[in-house]
Order: sequence, then C-alpha cells, then structure tokens
Amino acid sequence: MAADPYRLQSLVYDRVIDPLNAPLRELARRIAPPIPGEVVLDVGCGTGTALAEYRDAGCRVLGADPSPAMLEQARARLGDEADLRLMTDDRVPFEDGCADRVLVSLVLHSIPRAEASALLDEVTRVLSADGRALIIDFGTGPLRFPRGHATRALIAVAELAAGPRHARNAITYLRSGGLEGLRPDGLTSVQTKPTAGGSIVIGVLRRT
Repeated sequence: MAADPYRLQSLVYDRVIDPLNAPLRELARRIAPPIPGEVVLDVGCGTGTALAEYRDAGCRVLGADPSPAMLEQARARLGDEADLRLMTDDRVPFEDGCADRVLVSLVLHSIPRAEASALLDEVTRVLSADGRALIIDFGTGPLRFPRGHATRALIAVAELAAGPRHARNAITYLRSGGLEGLRPDGLTSVQTKPTAGGSIVIGVLRRT
C-alpha cells in the first residue's frame, strides 16, 4: 500500500490548520444555510470538522477523502453518524445524484488542473438535480490592502511548506483563473463571495 502523505498532517490538523479554516466554513454556511434533513457530501472531508457542523444542523452527512489517516480521525469524530469512504482514484465513491449539497473546500488548488476539472465533473455527477455545490478556494480577483496581500503571503508560505508539487499546482490554479478558469460544463455559478481581502472565494454553484 502506498504511503499516506497526509498521515503526519492528520495528527495536528485540528489544532493547527482547522482553526484557520473555521471562519471560512462559518461564512459559507451563512451564505447558504444548512437545511435540516438534506444530504451533505464533503469531498476532501479531512478530519470531518465540516461534516460535524452540518450533522449538528440536522443534516445527513457523507464524506470522501484520499487519506486513510484523515478518515480515521473523521470516524473518531463522527462514529456511525456519517458514511465515510476512501477515494482511491479520481472518482468520488458515491452514487449519482446522492447529495443535496456537495462541499469542496481548499482542494481544487492543491491538485493538477486536469484532476481539478475531473473532480468538478464528479461533483456534478453526485449532486442532486436541484442541489448546490459549495466551493471554497483561492481567489484570483483584485486583492484589498492590507488583508488580501497579507493573506496571500501567508498562503504562499503554506503552499511552499507543503512541497514543490503542491506549490506548483497552486500557482497554476491562480494563473489559470481559479474556479472560474476551470469552466465546469455541468455547473453554473449562483453566487460568488470574495473574502479574506479577496484572497479566498466562496462559490455557490448548481447543476446546469
């Protein structure tokens, strides 16, 4: 079995990384409030923090992640209240149209462009006909001084620390127009909300 590159990160994620992402998730929930009873699928669910928030809001929660270590942490947090599955290839391991809401948070910039495009195709496939995709990732529009520039500098440091391949993917994502540059055929933008001085964008999309 191949080594899990996120094994060490999984041990510190909730203490070091997640507190930085929590305000983004809160803003995303304000933009598109959870609906009790809806099915929420988090693609790249990590340690399950976002799913726990939707579970507490009365949603049924599903998660997928390519890291066994991250899923182990998520299972410890959510127990049998979530259906959590390992992603072993580009396919999201859930059925067509299974989710009313699909979350993709800070994933697209971290993978090669072709994989990001394929992942959005998968998001379209698992999304219900009247569902919504909620995507959080790097913004490519103008940055507001000083917050936007400061946040972008911190992002650059974090991407470099994640390794040269990760950093290259992030640079390509930004230079290619971010989420809008991916132009997913099956999804149409409903709302876009820049935050963190324009360095992060929250997008709400629906099936075309």
